[in-house]
Amino acid sequence: MTATLRASFLIALAWTVLGCSGRNIHSDLKDDTAVMVRKWTLQTNPHHEAGDRGTEYSNAVLAENTLIFGSRTEGLVAVYPKILEVRWTLPIKGGVVSPIVLDRGLAYFGGGDGFVYAVTIENGRVAWRYDVRNPHISKPTVEGGRVFVTTSEDTVYAFDAGTGKWLWHYTRRSGSSATILGASQPTVDGNDVIVGLSDGFLVALNVDEGTLKWERKLHAGTKFTDVDSHPVVSDGMIYVSSYDGSLYALKRQGGQVVWKFDSGASKAVLVEKNRIYLPSVDGWVYALDKASAKVVWKFELDRGTPTDFAATDKQLIFGSSQRYLYVLEKETGKATYRFDASYESGFASAPAFDPATGRSYFLSSGGNLYAFQLRKKSPSKLADGFQFFRF
Repeated sequence: MTATLRASFLIALAWTVLGCSGRNIHSDLKDDTAVMVRKWTLQTNPHHEAGDRGTEYSNAVLAENTLIFGSRTEGLVAVYPKILEVRWTLPIKGGVVSPIVLDRGLAYFGGGDGFVYAVTIENGRVAWRYDVRNPHISKPTVEGGRVFVTTSEDTVYAFDAGTGKWLWHYTRRSGSSATILGASQPTVDGNDVIVGLSDGFLVALNVDEGTLKWERKLHAGTKFTDVDSHPVVSDGMIYVSSYDGSLYALKRQGGQVVWKFDSGASKAVLVEKNRIYLPSVDGWVYALDKASAKVVWKFELDRGTPTDFAATDKQLIFGSSQRYLYVLEKETGKATYRFDASYESGFASAPAFDPATGRSYFLSSGGNLYAFQLRKKSPSKLADGFQFFRF
């Protein structure tokens, strides 16, 4: 067993133990239909077995009237969410094991067969694929007619978005003895590709050639030094976390550290106005002052770690790797909703949120795709019933 697989197994085992401990901090918090309503559930993984945890690493994404999601058993699937009919299915050996990104009629993602895929949204046909010989890649970034991905072995690739032509790659030979199973989604800003690596470094690469422009070591420890989170650029600053280290604010030019907050993450922060929202690996969600990193409020999950956020103007919507889905008020951190996805389930990725309809779609690790409806004003104007479907 490799060091990466050992680390992933130990983390999964630890969360299993925590899950059995019966932590239920917010026992009074319910799935309040005055806040959000579950509309339907689609069972996407007919081969799901009891005790099978963390099997889905992909997400659901919206393309107009179509909902697309990845499954480790079925491949890439497109459905019409209003009538829950399958539009098309693309079987892939090993399924889909990365988040999906949509751009100009194509869906980009990583397959369990070690290929990076571009698939036509209209009909589910493969436009191109490239063998990176690694099933574990970051969420792709599409920018300027190019696709950028990072593998769990610290190789950053750039491809032509339309043809899949290899443009360049940058490889980092990490000295880490153990790493977390994951990779940092590249951020493209101007002429730089900014990305984190498993040896604890944040690097900036030339967008045209992939050559190193600068690097900054963020994690001085020896255990799980990974910088797997997506760097966020805002107002001349970069915000990025190391896994079990800290959240860092760095100057965009040169990467000089301005401040750090002592709580790490593998997910991206959400930056809005004067606030930073951090989904931390310590099982808390923090709201921080953008300039000083002072804690404005914090919320402890019942168990597990938070996913990336979906956000409305007043709410944060996210899941936990263990069991629950939450809605929090942005201003105060007060939880207004908790949905129990069952003991054997959890969430690995952010929901797809449609601000026009208030609908959000979550793919659970237990093999269920959920549709939720946020309340607007009057609860009496929205039906509370939900339906359960099998794929």
